[in-house]
Amino acid sequence: MVKKNVLCTLCSALIMLLLPWCAVTFAKGDNGMAICFLLFFAVNPIAAICTGVFAGRQPKAAWFQPLLLPALFLLGTWILFDMGEPAFLLYAAYLLLGYLAMAIAVALGKRKG
Repeated sequence: MVKKNVLCTLCSALIMLLLPWCAVTFAKGDNGMAICFLLFFAVNPIAAICTGVFAGRQPKAAWFQPLLLPALFLLGTWILFDMGEPAFLLYAAYLLLGYLAMAIAVALGKRKG
């Protein structure tokens, strides 16, 4: 399970840190902001749900994964855009998505087992 946790953590870091950096660095003009909006409203929520499902399969070993994802998101946005900007705290709702998906995965796992 440790290898899977490391892989999930690396995927979270890739999605929450590297993708926004690439969007800001390589996209010209307003395209970078458009890509960031796509990340904020489509890619990141899907990542939060997938992380929650992953954590729900082994909740004792991966309970921290849904917490790590929004923490990495805040770190990445505060580094790339404006340090301490409170508007980005609203997007930390990814935390709720992740733990909700985890709870559903745990409930479904108990139902099957």
